[in-house]
Amino acid sequence: YIANKLMKGFIGSANIDTNSRLCMSSAVAAYKRAFGEDVVPCDYTDLECTDLLVITGSNAAWAHPVLFQRIQRAKLKNPNMKVIVVDPRKTETCTIADLHLPIKPGSDVALFNGLLSYANAQGRIDKSAVDTYAEGLEETLKSANALTLDDVAEVCDLDINSIKAFFDAFCEASSVVTFYSMGVNQSSAGVDKAQAIINCHLAMDLIAKDGCGPFSIT
Repeated sequence: YIANKLMKGFIGSANIDTNSRLCMSSAVAAYKRAFGEDVVPCDYTDLECTDLLVITGSNAAWAHPVLFQRIQRAKLKNPNMKVIVVDPRKTETCTIADLHLPIKPGSDVALFNGLLSYANAQGRIDKSAVDTYAEGLEETLKSANALTLDDVAEVCDLDINSIKAFFDAFCEASSVVTFYSMGVNQSSAGVDKAQAIINCHLAMDLIAKDGCGPFSIT
């Protein structure tokens, strides 16, 4: 409010950026591209009943402390719940991580496209669900399959064992929530990053059920 008053009322310019463009525009565009509307297909309760929580582009411990405490409590109640943090930095959020992937900044699309290709190779793609609820799988896989594990390791600057551990955990879990925030959204490639995440959930039918979904957090 004060920033708008300063820019429009005092300086006299109508040109002021909004938080929404930095905060959620990428996520909104990706959701609309995937689902036809801006809809988040999961809620906070899914964080508490998932088998695997992937936190990427977020230091939730600092940025969303109340929600992070809720995740901590869920992990204490369910020792089988796994948490994987994808972040170039080792932040406070990594204290609850079973695996931390210190990914090279900007390489998120390669990581999740690599995951999609790996899932396809492992027979983890749910063709029935895709045929019923989605389209464009073959074109998407054609692009994703161009990446080998070695390619992903090189682009993301990660060791292959860590990447494979992440891919296996994602493919083997019966429920997965991918929790992503500004580290994904605030990027010139933010829409593509979010879309790559959504594609993995759609292809493996890890969506629209308890403990599942691509969850953009503002």
